[in-house]
Amino acid sequence: MRPVLFEVFGWPIHSYGFMLAMAFLIGIYGVGRSSKKIGVSFDTVIDLGIWVLVGAIVGARLAYVITEYQYFINKPWDVFLINSGGLAFHGGLLGGFAAGFWYLRRKQIYPWKLADLVAPFIALGYGLVRIGCLLKGCCYGIETSVFWALRCSGNDFLLRHPTQIYSMLGSLLLFLILWKLRNHKRFPGFLFLLYIGLYSIVRFIVEYFRVAPMVLPWLSLAQLVCVILAILAFGLIIWIDHRFNQGRRNPDATADLNR
Repeated sequence: MRPVLFEVFGWPIHSYGFMLAMAFLIGIYGVGRSSKKIGVSFDTVIDLGIWVLVGAIVGARLAYVITEYQYFINKPWDVFLINSGGLAFHGGLLGGFAAGFWYLRRKQIYPWKLADLVAPFIALGYGLVRIGCLLKGCCYGIETSVFWALRCSGNDFLLRHPTQIYSMLGSLLLFLILWKLRNHKRFPGFLFLLYIGLYSIVRFIVEYFRVAPMVLPWLSLAQLVCVILAILAFGLIIWIDHRFNQGRRNPDATADLNR
């Protein structure tokens, strides 16, 4: 583990923050290269990225504070100490999406085609950030005696499931799947919804090996959220696919989907 990668003029560069910044920059570059084909400028992508980043950080922190509310009731000012850790991906995904959707609507840009461009880079960025988690020693797994166990917790030296690596490998697989499907002929937003559904499956599996707050003896809070998101994502894919196929025979139905 290496929570601090290096220092710049005495200022520590933390591994988690560094990987988060790398994920953001790679995403901006990747989306910006593809956005011209749907009529969106690189400058707009940069502005969108800033809004998404702010929304994601606020949403991720808010979700974490809600799940750990007992701690923050006694230490309310710690809510603002983001550099000490405590960001929940589901909250970040929702916050980033809400901020990006608002910005694109404000700019009168159709959001769903751009969401499809963003989806593979969310998967790639998530994988990169999990490297930061491994270096920092957060988001670790339960104790185990498997031969690939690592001392991956920043709180102790126990051998644990390296769930940071599991999540990273799962996200890289999702990136490859989404990248292969990037030129799909399905409805706008298909790739984004597919990512939500597939991520939920991967996260649900990884949670069995991860130290996490539980809502039932056999179900963590994150798993419950994953079940809800997977049902919504795959349900919307089926429903919109049906409407979109109808729209090919009835142009008015397609027009409704593109609003």
